[in-house]
Formats: sequence, C-alpha cells, structure tokens
Amino acid sequence: MFRSKTLLPALRRTLLTLTGCLLACAGGKETSPEEHDFSDARGRACRATLEKTSPGSPSVSESVSCEGDTRVCSSESAPCFELSVTTDTYAVMNCPACCRGSASSFLLDECSAVLCETDEDCVYQRAVCEDGACTCPEGVCE
Repeated sequence: MFRSKTLLPALRRTLLTLTGCLLACAGGKETSPEEHDFSDARGRACRATLEKTSPGSPSVSESVSCEGDTRVCSSESAPCFELSVTTDTYAVMNCPACCRGSASSFLLDECSAVLCETDEDCVYQRAVCEDGACTCPEGVCE
C-alpha cells in the first residue's frame, strides 16, 4: 500500500514531466504567411498562401484559392485546389481537388499548368519560368 506522503511527490513529478512534454511538443516555431498570386492554363486567377517559419525556409503548409470552377466533391469533403509537380517534366500544376482535414485528392488529368512571365510568378522559391509555364528544376521547388 502507498502512503500519501510518498505518493504526492511522485504524482507531482509525473504531472510536471507531462506538462513539460506538452509545452515542448506544442512549442514549435511560429509561421507567417507568404502569399503568391498566379494564374493557370484554364484561366483561373489564384492565390497560394505558403506558411513559413522564415522567408527563405521551405513552407510547412500551403493553401490555394482560385476563382472559377471547382471539383464536385462528396458531402464528406470540400472543393479546394492543390499545387502539384509532375514527375516527368517537373511542371507546377494547379489541381482542383477534394479536401478533408489535411488530406486531399485530385486527378492529374484535371490539373492545369501554372502560367508565368518571370520566375517570381512561379509561387515556389526554386521554381523557374520556362516557355510561359512554371517548372521546378529536378523536381525541387523549395
């Protein structure tokens, strides 16, 4: 049987350890949004918001909003847009998708190229403008 005098310090140590762990786990770096306007080959005007811990760092999350047609989704998900990079040409594509939480799904044949005039139009820091469309050299965008 435990005595209350020995049980209290053990509970207190456990509570302090758990509190410290929770604070450490939740204490990640704060992010700031970096917004990029772009258009795609289907004529949609869009804005990508990249959440970054610092201006030169890769994004930790992103969201895309566009004017125009969206994908029809089930009642369990919502229409959204996702940026994707093709595996063969490394083209940056804007894809109408269905989102649920942090997950999304889209069909590659419904995606359209992100258009550009200069490298700055290409959303990602390493993407380049080639022949009016954005690509990521060797598939690396950030």
